[in-house]
Amino acid sequence: MRFYFVNPFKTLMLLFAAVFFVVVSGSLIIKGFTWRTQWDQIVDRNEIIVAVRESEGIYWPVGQEISGFERGILEEIETQLGISISTFAVRNLDDLYQALEVGAVDMAITGTSNPSDLFQKSLPYYVTSLGIVRKKNTDFETGDELVAGILDPLAHALPAQQLKSQYPNLEIQYEPGRLSAELMTLVDIGSLDLILLDERDFHLQQTVFPDLLFFPIESPSRDIRILFHSNHDGTLLSKVNNTIKSIQDSGLMVQMIDRYFGHAGEFDFVDNRTFERHMASRLPRYRAWFEQYAEQNNLDWRLLAAVAYQESHWRANAVSPTGVRGIMMVTQATAKDMGISNRSDPQQSIDAGSRYLSRLIDRVPEQITEPDRTWFALAAYNVGAGHVEDARKITEIEGGNPNIWIDVRKSLPKLALKSYYPWTTYGYARGNEPVVYVGNIRQYYEKMKKAFPKEGDSIQPDRLDQLPEAEVPIFQGL
Repeated sequence: MRFYFVNPFKTLMLLFAAVFFVVVSGSLIIKGFTWRTQWDQIVDRNEIIVAVRESEGIYWPVGQEISGFERGILEEIETQLGISISTFAVRNLDDLYQALEVGAVDMAITGTSNPSDLFQKSLPYYVTSLGIVRKKNTDFETGDELVAGILDPLAHALPAQQLKSQYPNLEIQYEPGRLSAELMTLVDIGSLDLILLDERDFHLQQTVFPDLLFFPIESPSRDIRILFHSNHDGTLLSKVNNTIKSIQDSGLMVQMIDRYFGHAGEFDFVDNRTFERHMASRLPRYRAWFEQYAEQNNLDWRLLAAVAYQESHWRANAVSPTGVRGIMMVTQATAKDMGISNRSDPQQSIDAGSRYLSRLIDRVPEQITEPDRTWFALAAYNVGAGHVEDARKITEIEGGNPNIWIDVRKSLPKLALKSYYPWTTYGYARGNEPVVYVGNIRQYYEKMKKAFPKEGDSIQPDRLDQLPEAEVPIFQGL
């Protein structure tokens, strides 16, 4: 048997070297996995992958473009971060949550108020409330057998269970892929007794479903936020938060909210029903002329028709106490300027009104962009371009932005106040009238767009099932 002398110092050094090697190797391995942040990886591929709920007002194909409030936010994120965004539309929110969980997308937008702690969340970009939607003149007793539908299986699950404690015989149904409009249709035809819905979704569809009412069930209001995987390192989240804050601080968020939801702010049940009847009975007589003259003057015929409805309810022989007359309520001066001889002739009136509106749009200062440009022109059609300019001047003097409608519409009513006369060129005007006027036309225009969608092939958004295999890492630095 042989014995070997063991040098303690040498052994200690060898042991130290071995430990050092293990530590360094382990560190390198770990660094190999954590070296790049989520944002680094996004920059490498030059793309942020987003899943978003496909729904009107959020992300929705309109003609040859995708429209919606969240679509606008994504455009701002893309612009401010300088990174291309690939957006995949989702109707089944189960799929959206799963795509985020497995790392198939970098972030997800439901457009619903989601208090769940399963995901990291951005700063809030919108505030709404959760409630039940049911038909008018219906009431529920505690023991009634009821069927309730929900839109979001995660955000609405707990409130649905709380509602069930109030109505023990309540059956809760969730059918993947249902749009908010579909759920409201089911309530309207009696297939569902009620649905859980955010107030924002309700208002976007309200004019189509005048027999439905919204009743909030939670207080305080809920925030709407962008969702991120719970294990992400926060580098993308931080940049998105900075963008949201920038949009809010600049006032752009308020403009976007007005653009996409301003028409839904006021709703007149009786007027809405009257409009629908007139759309069926009166509009067909004049539609061809609206289309003809709108095309000649680079206008949307549905907007032109909405203006005519506000002016005369599509009555060719309408006459106001001030002497304006016809379907477009043309003044004598405008008729002379436009070269028409009979203001009560609907074709001549629509011809003159379309040219006059187009001229007003062209006269709006070039720094004012759409859709505000159109709202300014409509206000001028009602109260005169000079008074609109006076309101813009007041807006600027008081620190507002004279180039956005949401600021100027606050100043228009001040044209009726003597204290503001020194600031104006054209003096007194009933400035509240153009505010109501533009608001009404925006509602009629939205109704017209739904009733008469533009012809031609519509663009189709990329669907979630078109995603490649999940490639976006869900663990920090993986």
